[in-house]
Amino acid sequence: MTWLLVVHIVGGTLGLLSGTAAMIAAKGSLPHRIAGRVFVTSMLVMAATGGYIAAARDVGVSALAAVLTGYLVGSGWLVGRRAGGGAGVPEWLALAVGIATAAYGLHLGIEARDGRADVIQGGFVVPAAVYFVFSGIAVLGAASDAWALARGGLQGRSRVLQHLWRMCVALYIATSSFFTGQQDLFPAALQGSFLLQVPEILVAGLLLFWLSRVAFSKRYRRPRPVAAHHADGPARSTS
Repeated sequence: MTWLLVVHIVGGTLGLLSGTAAMIAAKGSLPHRIAGRVFVTSMLVMAATGGYIAAARDVGVSALAAVLTGYLVGSGWLVGRRAGGGAGVPEWLALAVGIATAAYGLHLGIEARDGRADVIQGGFVVPAAVYFVFSGIAVLGAASDAWALARGGLQGRSRVLQHLWRMCVALYIATSSFFTGQQDLFPAALQGSFLLQVPEILVAGLLLFWLSRVAFSKRYRRPRPVAAHHADGPARSTS
């Protein structure tokens, strides 16, 4: 085992633990912010090392998953950090990375459809649909980036939702890559069992829970404009 693989495993482990803690903690609380910082750092380390290892081994699906994960975490952190909106150079860079990731996934999907897919885990041929799904996620992210740039940045509910789904999908990719994609690391009795899919289901369930909670929470509603008042009382309509 090389030092790069060790760093990758450590980063992934910290990412799974901190990501779970961030999802459970109340949004905006101190535990959530601390867990979020650990999650971003460890996931970026995991994505960078994983992408390098995958590229060296010529495993396109793993390289795509690493790039997509890094893009989602980086752009999600950027959205969450810009409390007052934002449409500067970092946002344009995130859009460029999203478009490039979508194009890369589309290319790999077409290659797989034509019979040039990745073969992993002792003969498993990665379906073309996997590449297209990853590409579709990148398209969604890039489209959201473009929409935010057109609006001059995101605020309130829109900003929180964008931050939330990007971080949660990145966590889901990391979770499925570990529990389903690395089943040979688990005891033989667990390999191929439903138990290894439980963590993925829990992450997906937490994602839906927080999305619905933020979407319908009064906390993120825009304040209604307050009517102007004159010195002698409330302004009256002249109509």
